[in-house]
Amino acid sequence: MPSSLLPVSISARRVLILGLVAGYVDALSFVDLGGVFAGAMTGNTTHMGASFISGNWHHGLLLVGVLGVFFLAAILSGLMRLLWSPAYGVMVMTIFMVLAQIVHGSSLRYWGEFLVLPALLAVQGETIAKFSGTPMPTIVVTTNLLKAASGIAEWVASCLAPDRNTRPVAGSIFLPLLLWGAFLAGVMAAAMGLALHGSFPFLWPVPLLVFLYRDIWKTERAGQDDN
Repeated sequence: MPSSLLPVSISARRVLILGLVAGYVDALSFVDLGGVFAGAMTGNTTHMGASFISGNWHHGLLLVGVLGVFFLAAILSGLMRLLWSPAYGVMVMTIFMVLAQIVHGSSLRYWGEFLVLPALLAVQGETIAKFSGTPMPTIVVTTNLLKAASGIAEWVASCLAPDRNTRPVAGSIFLPLLLWGAFLAGVMAAAMGLALHGSFPFLWPVPLLVFLYRDIWKTERAGQDDN
C-alpha cells in the first residue's frame, strides 16, 4: 500500500499527546523511583557514572537495571513495529499505563514501576519516530530543541541565500517546539497531581492513548504512514 506524508495537523495532535505522556511519566518516575528517570537515559547514565565514582553502588546498580529494562523493551517494541504495526505499540503503552496504576496501589509499587515505566517509554520511543517527514524522538527534549534550532537556521539561510539553501520541510520547526511545550506541560501536570495527592495518577492519560491508537490505525489503513 503506498504511503504519503501526514499533514502537519495530524502530526501535531500526536506530538501533543506523546509529549504530555512522556513528561508526565518521566516526572512521576523521578519521584516514585527516587531520582530515576523512566525515559531520560542520558540523565540516568550521568547519574550512574557519578554514583559509581562516589561509591553509591546501590543507586548505580539501580540505574544499570533501568537502562537494561529500557534497552530490552526498545528492542522488542522495535520488532513489533517492524513486523506488525505502530498502532500496536500504542496499545502496549495503554496496557503498561494500566499496569502502572495497578502496581502503584500495591505493595509492589517500587519494583513494579521500576519495570513498567521504563518499558512504557521505550515502547513510545520506538513506536512513532517520524512526523510529517521529520524524524523526532518523543521522549527527550534536547534533540528536539536542536532540531527546532536547525530548522530556524535553515529557514534564515534559505532567505539570505536561496540559491544555495532550501526551505525546511513543513512542521520541522513547529513540531519539535510543540513537543517541548507538551513535555513541560506533562511534567507540570505530574507535579500538580502529586501536590493534590491524586489517587489514580496513571489512568488519566489512558483516554488520550486510546484516541491515539484509533488515529494511527485509521491513517495506516488509509495508506498514510510516516514510519
